[in-house]
Amino acid sequence: MADQNSRLFFLSDLLIKTLILLLPLIPCHAQTLFVFGDGLYDAGNKQFLAGGPVPANSPPYGMSIGESTGRWSDGLIVPDFIATFMGIPLVPPILEKTANFSHGANFAIADATVLGSPPETMTLSQQVMNFSGNKEKWSDENRSKAIYLFYIGGDDYLGFVKENPNPSEAEREAFVNRVMTAIDAALKAIYGAGGRKFSFQNLAPLGCLPIVKQENGHEKECVKLPSEMAALHNKKLLQLLEKLARDLKSFQFCFFDFFGSIHRRVRVPKTYTFGTGNDACCGSGSHNASACSRKNVCTDPNEYVFFDGKHLTQASNSQIGHLIWAADADVIRPNNLRELLVLPLDIPAIFGIISDAKVKAPIDKRSNIHNVYEIRSLEWGIENHWSYQVEGATSFYTK
Repeated sequence: MADQNSRLFFLSDLLIKTLILLLPLIPCHAQTLFVFGDGLYDAGNKQFLAGGPVPANSPPYGMSIGESTGRWSDGLIVPDFIATFMGIPLVPPILEKTANFSHGANFAIADATVLGSPPETMTLSQQVMNFSGNKEKWSDENRSKAIYLFYIGGDDYLGFVKENPNPSEAEREAFVNRVMTAIDAALKAIYGAGGRKFSFQNLAPLGCLPIVKQENGHEKECVKLPSEMAALHNKKLLQLLEKLARDLKSFQFCFFDFFGSIHRRVRVPKTYTFGTGNDACCGSGSHNASACSRKNVCTDPNEYVFFDGKHLTQASNSQIGHLIWAADADVIRPNNLRELLVLPLDIPAIFGIISDAKVKAPIDKRSNIHNVYEIRSLEWGIENHWSYQVEGATSFYTK
């Protein structure tokens, strides 16, 4: 029986690998990107909802590209790099009414949460409602082939740990389950509107954010509880996506280990070309984590993982964007985004086969972005494939 199962696995593996390799690339003009999330993905929505300028509208935000654009970084953010790799223009914020939305829209907004947000922002469900209300801007075919990119939830857990500094295991589980229930409903609403291809950047180790370390009086060590909450969230989120892929026809996804990528850059920043992973480029305090302004900005953001207390530099965003686009299954699974983009909707996401086979989509010869750096070497060649742990919360990508 074991030999028979092995033969069946091999044949299935070979069949799917062959099918993927024979697939043509989707023409660039048919590609569409929808973005949902918080400040890491906000391309400028915050200014419109706030009714006026916000910090991200003024220098030093945007300093690396010569202008402030409402992005919470010194330059481009992850969705910008993804759009470039897809061969489409940068996706505009949905609240910019005069923008060209032919290739999609960005619904993300700073301070957004899953369960409930402060004024002048939108919850995940409100972002999805905004998408549903505008869906007629795109054809059924474009919505079905589009990529739906997500990063959200960090502010939910940062708020939770401030209000509950010593939660029980049951309280932690209950709160994460509430977040998962809301995400489940949001994804099903997008699926009902035609969405089929979902890409998730899981939560960072929240206790490693400069603002969290500064507020907790930590000089170097990451704060335990926020990172543990993020790790529990990430584990349950992957389980949710796998369940949806089993239950919903043609539901496809990729899941990027942002937690591990940031954790490694904080631990050994020089390995990833950074000078520091502890402090922000812009701000004041023990970790330069608050009150970012022209008066307290670094001279070279490329030396920093973080631009301000909770958002990344353009250099970090570039590395993350490359990993989401083309890394292997040690970093993003069951497919990377380049593979997900060309995966036919009638091929189910068979997790073990696709991720173990490490099938690769045809290489887009328009650019050499896949060779910017040796992704596997950068991410997993350090310390002989060392695993990371956050006080017992082990990465699910640990070898």
